[in-house]
Amino acid sequence: MFPSDAPPLPSAAPLTVAAAVRWRTARTAWRLDGRWLALLPVAFAVLATAVEPSAARCNAQGICRDTWGSALAGWSVLAEVVLLATRIRIRVLVPPVVLALLWYLPDGLLTPLARWSAVLLHVLLTAVLLGAEAGRRRARRQLDELMAPPVPFPWTAAGAPTPVHPGGSPVRRDGPPALSRVLGILLLVVAAAFPLYGLWAQARTEAAAEQAVRVTGTAGTTDRDGVLTVRFPPPGGGPDRTAALDVWWRRRPQPGEPVPLLVDGDSVRALGDDYDLSGQLSAGGLIALPGLVLLGSAAVATARRARPAFAGSAPALAVRVRADARGDLLVLPLDGPPDGPGLWRLVERDRYRWAHRGAPDGEGPAWVSEFESTDDEDADYPDPPVGPDPDYGDDGDEDVDEDDEFDEDPVDRATPAEAAAWLARAGRSVPAVLYRGPDGPDHQLLVRPGLLDHDPNWVAAVVAPAARAPRFSRRTERYRERELAVAALTAETVAAAPAAGPDSEPVPARRWEMPAPLRAAAGPVAALLVATAVVLLDDDGWWENLVRPLWIGSTAILACAQTLSWQMVADRDGLRVATALRTRSFRWAEISAAAVHRDLLTIRLRGGREFSFASRPAVWLAGHFGDRYDPVALARTVATAAHRPDLRPDRALPDRLGGPQHLVNRLSLAGYAMFTVVHYLL
Repeated sequence: MFPSDAPPLPSAAPLTVAAAVRWRTARTAWRLDGRWLALLPVAFAVLATAVEPSAARCNAQGICRDTWGSALAGWSVLAEVVLLATRIRIRVLVPPVVLALLWYLPDGLLTPLARWSAVLLHVLLTAVLLGAEAGRRRARRQLDELMAPPVPFPWTAAGAPTPVHPGGSPVRRDGPPALSRVLGILLLVVAAAFPLYGLWAQARTEAAAEQAVRVTGTAGTTDRDGVLTVRFPPPGGGPDRTAALDVWWRRRPQPGEPVPLLVDGDSVRALGDDYDLSGQLSAGGLIALPGLVLLGSAAVATARRARPAFAGSAPALAVRVRADARGDLLVLPLDGPPDGPGLWRLVERDRYRWAHRGAPDGEGPAWVSEFESTDDEDADYPDPPVGPDPDYGDDGDEDVDEDDEFDEDPVDRATPAEAAAWLARAGRSVPAVLYRGPDGPDHQLLVRPGLLDHDPNWVAAVVAPAARAPRFSRRTERYRERELAVAALTAETVAAAPAAGPDSEPVPARRWEMPAPLRAAAGPVAALLVATAVVLLDDDGWWENLVRPLWIGSTAILACAQTLSWQMVADRDGLRVATALRTRSFRWAEISAAAVHRDLLTIRLRGGREFSFASRPAVWLAGHFGDRYDPVALARTVATAAHRPDLRPDRALPDRLGGPQHLVNRLSLAGYAMFTVVHYLL
């Protein structure tokens, strides 16, 4: 299974296609058991906010306060969101406990719709979590039967001690989680200070109430935030004074009605407006939640450091692994197709390499930390997919200008064959040995050949115990697929360009754009539609009527303008791209690649930045409102001009970009912002 230069590896039980099918069948509902479950309590909170009446208790003076039952119900839902999002091990117990609180708390839920919605939601959550946990246990029992008996670890098979330390790599060892623990304790101390301050302030308010003088004021106007203006005669005589009361009334006093007040010097408050601790308790709870999360994280890290190292032997599986788009590893059955769907996903942590001179005496091979220096270290790594730049330095040295404007990625120097080989190499799968398997009590260990860029020839990596689900997406990309595919397509375009000679003609200067009426109307029409929505969805409060309309409306206007207001010009001076609000210019020497991959036009610069444009909407819109638009032809023009100076356009297009959409879109954004502010103030 492994090449001849592989380190000593035991023969582990293979994960076959049949075993993979049984494992996938056993893991019922496991794709549903993710952090997205925390969105369900959020949706329930939105529903309860919309349908639940006020659960306030009002005193004899008509001043109302939230009840402790309704406040605790809200906090229980918030805690449920946090616990489901952090995916603690006991999360299966969270929905039943929260449901019991919501059902039995006084004034927790009042309407039948909210109560039965809570029952339905939490029964569903409990069923999903119980099903996922039961499937996890069944799948683990299957793997335990398949992996028996244990086999030695690779360093044990080589007759050497384990290089894995419980606290991490010996070269880059993670220290104890002191910072998380200290921050968590500080947050809890600050959280406890808020209710203590509230108790002290309440005692002061009660003492001041005993010395205050009761007077009767006259209600005035009420602003849109519910603040009532009251005029009253001061206790010691003199001209009338005014006070602003921010109080929750059962029935708001109308202008001219009497309002009983308590006056103590400059302090004025309504009779019955006793000090409320709910604000301090809420602030303390919000601060305590991240403190508890930090302490929990520190406890988990401490437990991980206390676990034994990988020594002796352990159950193992022979599998295949393939990298996904983000560099995580997907586990495949050993005898299955190399491009088949992954069973679960592995995220590597501490990594170790098989070093040819890693022994303590420097004369023999051994497993060492990935970052530990050894003799003849280059022999532990494969040759790069692309050779060194022949123009880099003199005679292979590195005496180059450190102020070079562009740092070229090796992928940009690849020939079509090298780029295609690199792309195929990035998407391949390799055999590996996985110790202990997923969903067990301890961490896993994956031993595999090099697969990712900058990998050694052989890697042993510590992996978390949980079986992570493969990332779900509409179309699965391979590791570095878009980057390498764009490089391969660019290399093919450059290789297919005409050979240099007197008969070769430069690529023509071109201009691509949406029609001017569409560019001019995109911003104003979007602003008008969003402003109409603001008027129709009028609400009270600075968040609902000011901040949220500004945030969502500006984003919608910019998105519409970006889609319908683009222009591109390729001429002698380089590439110019005009979008909704600005024009960017790039010299041909700045551009390293341009291609269309999966309906996405990507233009990559030598500094590493990328600009991507969805080509399908542009093709459809240009076909209906403008000239024919071919993104592949555009990418070939840009790639050829960037890599072939002799074929660059020989004339400059004098037309300016950005008109009229830049001015119109800026005026639309400014006008919409001004309209929203004025609408809020009025």
